[in-house]
Amino acid sequence: MRRSRLIPFCAALAFAGVALADSPRRVVTMNHCADQYALLLAAPGQVVSVSHIALDPFLSAMADEAADVPKNRGGAEEIYRLEPDLVLASTWSDPLAVGMLERLGIRVERVDGVERLADIPGRLREVGALLGREAVAEEMARGVEARLAALPEPGGARPEAAFFHAGGYSLGEGTLAHDILTRAGFDNLADRVGRTDGGYIPVEVLILNRPDLLITSGAYPGSSQAEALMDHPAIADIPRVESDAVWACGLPATLDAVEALIRLREGHRN
Repeated sequence: MRRSRLIPFCAALAFAGVALADSPRRVVTMNHCADQYALLLAAPGQVVSVSHIALDPFLSAMADEAADVPKNRGGAEEIYRLEPDLVLASTWSDPLAVGMLERLGIRVERVDGVERLADIPGRLREVGALLGREAVAEEMARGVEARLAALPEPGGARPEAAFFHAGGYSLGEGTLAHDILTRAGFDNLADRVGRTDGGYIPVEVLILNRPDLLITSGAYPGSSQAEALMDHPAIADIPRVESDAVWACGLPATLDAVEALIRLREGHRN
């Protein structure tokens, strides 16, 4: 190898070594979206603890990957004892726990899910940079961008759908679920009845408006009146799909939900 080529090659190796040394080696996450981004992007062994919610299959698309990682409940003392050099929290994390960790000299970064599909690549790059895994994140982000660009523009009539989760909880504009639904070519009943962000839609509203599709959620083991409302006999004849964990935070797998709804809409149109 010529000396002129050897110098930049060695410099690149040195830079990679510095980047590796600067990357956090003991990462703790205390929020279910941060759990999933970290498990998706981190190097083997880099994440030493995730939140206990990481095992919830209704909220975590990475539940299988989280199975063998120690869990935490977001307490400052338990996280401090793990000797992390980076903690990934969120704006919803306990401010007392976050504040105590920061006063103890622990680096805490806040990582939330996204509200729009177009923001997924940026969030992947953000977390990749925090973990020192920029190359992995960049490849993943570009894959998401390519899939987003390949989504067909919905044409023709737009069926109407309604989110109807436990207790009648619904989702409207300003949520990732709304963006998934509308990008797939559906209108959201929440828009028409004046619900934005999160809120409740009475079952009577569904009966009167009869949307073309209900989007419900899975039920936890056991039973509750809130979950039983999703199976109210007056709306039993409305077709439905069940949302899963990929709807929650904004991951590459979230594009699977969009593509599935597009196929469903095209079948409805035909």
